[in-house]
Amino acid sequence: MAESVSLPDMPIQKCPLCLDTKNVVSSHLMPAALYEFCTPPGGHPVAVTHEIALESDRQLQHDLLCVDCEKCLNRGGESWLLPLLARLDGPFAFHDMLVTVQPDIVDGDVKAYAAAKNPKIEVDKLVHFAMGVFFKAGVHSWSGSRTEPLIDFGPYTESIRTFLLGESGFPQRMVLMVGVLPPPVKDISFCYPYRGSNTKWFNYLFYACGMEFALGLGKGLTREARQSCIASNPLHPILVVDFTEVIHMNFGEALINARKAKNVEKWLKKL
Repeated sequence: MAESVSLPDMPIQKCPLCLDTKNVVSSHLMPAALYEFCTPPGGHPVAVTHEIALESDRQLQHDLLCVDCEKCLNRGGESWLLPLLARLDGPFAFHDMLVTVQPDIVDGDVKAYAAAKNPKIEVDKLVHFAMGVFFKAGVHSWSGSRTEPLIDFGPYTESIRTFLLGESGFPQRMVLMVGVLPPPVKDISFCYPYRGSNTKWFNYLFYACGMEFALGLGKGLTREARQSCIASNPLHPILVVDFTEVIHMNFGEALINARKAKNVEKWLKKL
């Protein structure tokens, strides 16, 4: 266990990534830059949960990771990917970068690109970013009303942890799939990781400004699912497909029973 020197206003506790007991900082579940991307002109980000919908500058964060582990996640993928995400009425640099090579497969409105053929796509950083977000959701509740993690990876958590630290390869019995919206992207938003509806294996998803990340894990993973994994398939497939309706459906389901604050009504009327 590493020896820690107390710093002002920085609590000392066990960092769930490196497992050392040391000073930890206020960590974001979703990168802080996403809140800036999702701020409408003349307003504030709109937060929607199953309990409430409101316009607020509050960012979901908690004392969790040490400084070194925060840097690990930032350098591992966040700092590379975040500038490439879709912007409100602006560019979607990741999509533009992806389509500089021809798709390997075109099936109706779905196009599959082999990132292995595109030197501009840093696959390792893309994977590290996604797994970092899933890891943070799997080791903390991110809620003041419960103690269990936001999502439960059970015994798979350790393999994600060691992967992020570079101590092991991409976890076995896992697949990570990446979906990209074709521009123009109207849904400049993000959602926290959540449990999906797949009944054959465990699946978890999150969305961030034009890109969706889906993590499947368990013994029930099929050969087809494994072929779609950006990490383990040597071609590193990425799908471009319009899943806007799914985003709207999830948003609508959350709004059904949510209490709507007055300051959010003007934005909901535009949906």
